[in-house]
Amino acid sequence: MPTNVTQKDKTLHEIIAWCEQEADKQNDLYRTTYGDDRVRADAAGDAYWAVAGHCREMLGYGGSMPLEVPNQSEDGE
Repeated sequence: MPTNVTQKDKTLHEIIAWCEQEADKQNDLYRTTYGDDRVRADAAGDAYWAVAGHCREMLGYGGSMPLEVPNQSEDGE
């Protein structure tokens, strides 16, 4: 099934931006609740960063592109 890489990348960039915003919100909430002195153990913020990182890995083509593609004409030649 052909994939529109441009649209997929656009969607992934939107998800990355949203995850980063949510992670920042979680970090701000954690800081206002516990202060900066406490060891950070915010699982929700970490989860958003993990999803954003995974989306970055999915950007573009999934694998390497072949340098040459064999002739695939209907004649078989």
